[in-house]
Amino acid sequence: MAGRELQDGHFYRLPLIPLLFAFMAGLIAGRLSDLPFLFTGAWVAAAAAGFDLTRRVICHKPALFCPLLLFFALGVISIAAWQTPFFPPPETKPLFDSGYMKICGTITGPPRMEAFRTRCVLDQLEISGKKSALYQPAGRIQAAFYGKTPKLSPGDRVRFRSLIRPFHNFNNPGGFDYRQYMADQNIWAAVYTSGKRVKEAPPSAQKPGFQNQIHRLRIRLDKTVSSIGADDAGAVLSALVVGKRHRISPELQKSFNRAGVSHLLAISGLHMGIISVCAFMVFKWMISRFRIFLYTGLAFKLAAMLTLVPVICYAMLSGFSPSTQRAVVMIAIFLTAIARAAPYHRVNTLAVAAFVICTIHPPSIFSVSFQLSFAAVSAIFYGIYLFFKPGGGPEKKSLRVIGRIKNFMLISVFAIAGTLPLVMHHFQQATFLGVIANLILVPWIGFMVVPLGLAGAMIFPVSGTLAVWLLACAHWLLGPAISLIKMMSDSPVGAFETFSPTVPEVICAYGLLAGLGLIWRGKTTGIRKFAAIGLVPVFLVSAADAGYWMHKRLWHSDLRVTVLDVGQGHASLVEFPKGYTMLIDGGGFSDNSLFDVGARILAPYLRQRKIGTIDTVVLSHPDSDHLNGLLYILNHFQVHEIISTHIRADTSGYKKFQEIINKKQIPHPRLDHVNAARKINGARFEILFPHPDAEIACAPCSGANNCALVVRIRYHDKAILFPGDIEACAEGLVVQQAGEKAEADILIAPHHGSKTSSTSGFLDVVDPKTIIIPVREGRYQMPSQSVLDRYKKRNIKILRTDRQGAARIRIHEGTLEIRTKQKPRFNQMLNRGHNY
Repeated sequence: MAGRELQDGHFYRLPLIPLLFAFMAGLIAGRLSDLPFLFTGAWVAAAAAGFDLTRRVICHKPALFCPLLLFFALGVISIAAWQTPFFPPPETKPLFDSGYMKICGTITGPPRMEAFRTRCVLDQLEISGKKSALYQPAGRIQAAFYGKTPKLSPGDRVRFRSLIRPFHNFNNPGGFDYRQYMADQNIWAAVYTSGKRVKEAPPSAQKPGFQNQIHRLRIRLDKTVSSIGADDAGAVLSALVVGKRHRISPELQKSFNRAGVSHLLAISGLHMGIISVCAFMVFKWMISRFRIFLYTGLAFKLAAMLTLVPVICYAMLSGFSPSTQRAVVMIAIFLTAIARAAPYHRVNTLAVAAFVICTIHPPSIFSVSFQLSFAAVSAIFYGIYLFFKPGGGPEKKSLRVIGRIKNFMLISVFAIAGTLPLVMHHFQQATFLGVIANLILVPWIGFMVVPLGLAGAMIFPVSGTLAVWLLACAHWLLGPAISLIKMMSDSPVGAFETFSPTVPEVICAYGLLAGLGLIWRGKTTGIRKFAAIGLVPVFLVSAADAGYWMHKRLWHSDLRVTVLDVGQGHASLVEFPKGYTMLIDGGGFSDNSLFDVGARILAPYLRQRKIGTIDTVVLSHPDSDHLNGLLYILNHFQVHEIISTHIRADTSGYKKFQEIINKKQIPHPRLDHVNAARKINGARFEILFPHPDAEIACAPCSGANNCALVVRIRYHDKAILFPGDIEACAEGLVVQQAGEKAEADILIAPHHGSKTSSTSGFLDVVDPKTIIIPVREGRYQMPSQSVLDRYKKRNIKILRTDRQGAARIRIHEGTLEIRTKQKPRFNQMLNRGHNY
């Protein structure tokens, strides 16, 4: 039966679809699995499948599985260049531990101007040390120059001295893999130096090339737009015209996201479609002036081929993002079909676009832009199949207008529904006003602002005055549009934050949407029945998933503690039996505008675990590396109680902390009004120090660190001690006041393993079997080697968040288990006096 179906051409009626899925499956397998073993197997499989396919073609026999195996193997092989051990290039390894290096490179792409630094990417590298030879490694590095920096442009060659550092991840379960993200861009290291040290170097033997000339034109256009207006409208216009979004503030980006119109900021099918339609009409009108082309029927064909020129030029001008690549490929296929008078199949065209992008740059499949772009277009095509009937529209003009508005609203619904599961997965957010916002803003921005901006960009090399006038008109139109976007964003029903669905949940969501669509609008009874049967496993998997998360969140009987990797800081999530949650500290950096630990580490982790409410937040002391990550959590999660010493700090972070508490009226009792020992669903929570009056209890010592809360959590006969950043003086007071109550199986290292903490007397009383050090290597000389030696002398197991990643602790029925992010399993069964 299968052979007959194959011979009739049913299975490969759209041949690129199964081959594309096989290729993408190979890319995913290569990313997730043990690559060296799989890579060797992929070459063997590709050779075998290629041989079998060749034999079948020669013998005129059908081939069903060998093409799929071949493309799966090619996918594995294609992704290898961006994976360990093939990346970073082997010749770069000696450069990481060689001290300050002389670095010379060519700036590729436009430099990004940030608050106090300039960031750019360098290629064509030449690197040498004092005694080392000259290296010319493949790949690129990311450079950051702080302070006053010379004016830099793409194609400039610069030289300076700097350490070369590898990229570091925050190694938390489900966390963003920044190192792999940079590897996908062929960037293998980072350098950081003063802008005063950056000098101009002689031009490279390699010419800058056409791409850098395009970058220079983009910079000139961006400066022109900035001169017209340096406000939000100017930033958005720059994004629409040249694809540069660096001047869009996080607040404005958030407004676009909440209003459901963030796609307007990306140069995608909408923008490319406008320029292709306009160009096609202009070329058709020009060519139609020549009768010979009308008589021979070449007017349409020539216009279609000429339209490719402005489409490709604008794609290059806008930066050629994945959404732009997809649009260009699809428009090119469509125009080629017109030129050849050939049939045009939208699904196969979408597959061609995906195939081209994944072949040119295989890691594109893992980018959010690629996923959202193709999800939106696929959903639109699916909706057109279900809801749009072939044939002409109504006769009356008024009905035609109503029909077009209805169709436009439907397309917006399809695009929003098609991207919703992925948006929730990546951004933990959904929007209600997206359809209405798109109905108003897509015609406003897409058919008025974009044409004016694009016309200005195209005319700019010829007539700067006319270009400025057109760009100024576009800027004027953008002002009211952005005001409307902000108003919709601030609406209480504009958008809401969600839990982060897992990959199986995303697949189930798409299966549910597709199945319900077919049941409602299926063309035949057979299709509707098939869809109904297909929904059965979707519902079963969804029900099992719901049961799993109900148990994991609310029905479990164990105590779970996760000491997160937040760099040089501390944050621990405690999940008590039956779902009670506590967050002890939140990590953080001195300036949240540079990196917000709460928004980018804590919140995604909590939402991945389906946690939307924190019952108790414990702030050990108000230093930035413990406090600032809590600000986002207090603002965006429901918090029932805050426990802290109420000792103040003269920092902007602490002022915001107080403002949020007052604004949201979160209970924050004085420490002497807090129950210092409480039972929480069978576990015991105790504040050991300071108590009851923080300032009096800390009086013998000085500094905020020595007034930090010391908290112990005990379940069954196992205990974990959280001492904050206390130092030797406070450790002595803890020993005096708490005594044996401070004994614990696991100790979070006081003050990140500083030499001023972890005194012998304190360790004698606590007597831990395992110590977890929340630290970032190379910062503030922590942990101290003398302290590490002290731990080792006592045969204490040491875990570090900068090396092993987040530590996940589970206490259940008298057993204690520890797992770390970097190792598949680090498991200790700890009983008093024994190590197994």
